[in-house]
Amino acid sequence: MATKATGSKKSLQLLLFQVALVGPVFCGNVLVWPTEGSHWLNVKMITKELIRRGHSVTVLASNASVFITPRDDAMEKFEVYNVPFEKDTVETLIEEIVALWLNNRPTALTFWQFYTELGKMFKNLHEINRLMCDAVLTNHELMAHLQGSGYDLLLTDPVTLCGDLVALKLSIPFMYSLRFSPASTVERHCGKMPAPPSYAPAALSELTDKMSFGERIKNILSYHLQDFVFQSYWGQWDTYYSKVLGQAMAGKEVAVLWLLAVLGYGSGGNVLVWPADNSHWLNMEYILKELVVRGHEVTVLMPSCFLIFDGTQSSPFQFEVVEVPITKKEMATMMEEAFYFLFYEERQLPFWQVAYKMTQMLHKIKNTTETICNEVLKNQALMQRLRASNFDVLLADPLTPSGELIAEKLGIPFVYTIRFSVGNTVERLCGTLPAPPSYVPATLSGLVDRMSFLERLKNIFSYTAQDFMYHYLTWGSWDQYYTDVLGKAAFTSKNYICCTYKSKYSELRG
Repeated sequence: MATKATGSKKSLQLLLFQVALVGPVFCGNVLVWPTEGSHWLNVKMITKELIRRGHSVTVLASNASVFITPRDDAMEKFEVYNVPFEKDTVETLIEEIVALWLNNRPTALTFWQFYTELGKMFKNLHEINRLMCDAVLTNHELMAHLQGSGYDLLLTDPVTLCGDLVALKLSIPFMYSLRFSPASTVERHCGKMPAPPSYAPAALSELTDKMSFGERIKNILSYHLQDFVFQSYWGQWDTYYSKVLGQAMAGKEVAVLWLLAVLGYGSGGNVLVWPADNSHWLNMEYILKELVVRGHEVTVLMPSCFLIFDGTQSSPFQFEVVEVPITKKEMATMMEEAFYFLFYEERQLPFWQVAYKMTQMLHKIKNTTETICNEVLKNQALMQRLRASNFDVLLADPLTPSGELIAEKLGIPFVYTIRFSVGNTVERLCGTLPAPPSYVPATLSGLVDRMSFLERLKNIFSYTAQDFMYHYLTWGSWDQYYTDVLGKAAFTSKNYICCTYKSKYSELRG
């Protein structure tokens, strides 16, 4: 019963975030790029809930689809496009893949033969996928029709590629329906998720975090095999994506893929930025400069006390300065005290003094941050001016809370700039990241994946301490604030951040 309740809660959180993307008040228009088989059942559950909430849902399906077919009693609308292959081709390929997976599972002797056969089937699957992409992206009449339909969002299953390309060509945001990739390949290579193969089981390997020696060998092979498949798989699609988008995809472009998805690839967008002070600005500034180069307009919502702001220097960005009752000197003093504690005192003081000072420091930072947030969210003239500016997306550094609240009040989507939290807290509690504390080092703990007994104890304590801070010192203290701003007690800061981060975490690959 507890498992069922937990699953329902997770589904509700995902649905809440999707509904937030298509508009907090009015009904939205959602386009769906689905995948055949059981994946369609997952997406269909989401579409039914969106329809129940009053949103319009249109499914983009081929005339050779086996399971995704228009019916008289269907609640969804269907946009059917023609492909140069028959339904039997798809059905036969699905049956072959399922039969191989269920009836010919690999053993030590048949391992290579199994994956060779599976590779051939996936090659055929990719060819079908590419024909589907061509049938939509090169059909100018269909694309013009979709463009004129005024869709607010595209929900895409990443197993069938090109959903993101369709969204980019239509200049609408897109959202993935899955939260992980086989062997966590995308999460590890793109999101830098810590996953030592001797201890963290590969997704879909059917292993747990308690493995025998033989199972660990199998897990290591799973990781390396999926890495090979990933490089080969995406390598074949690089040329296709570059051709459709009109330019080669470089490493730097991956850093802004989420923003391009929200803004639209072809035309300049209007970006609002909610930054954090100090070194975090260096990371964000790099992304913003790339957006400006691409023709997007960037406006930074800058508190007057932030040390990174210098109004005398020229900048490629526009600044909306928020006057706050805090001086730069007070901000500098608070930061110096925090840095001195983190880099010097924290390593030398006894545990109880560290805990006391940490609590005092977080309380002081929270009060300062809340004061800054109030000057934005309670400034009606400023909020009206921001609404009138018609921003397309808000880029937020989660180190400074309330970026998502500003986006919610403006009715626009938002994107986070940071890929991890201290102690992997958000990833573990919201994204269910596998992280056995005896083996996977907590982020910013200064430990590696080869730990002595005492270092493992320190790591376990780091996880416990960060969980406590997360629940009772960090986001717990923001619950009432989020409730007051959003006007709904059930949607607290922890729920909002968890719901949002879980959805973003699955999509980070772009």
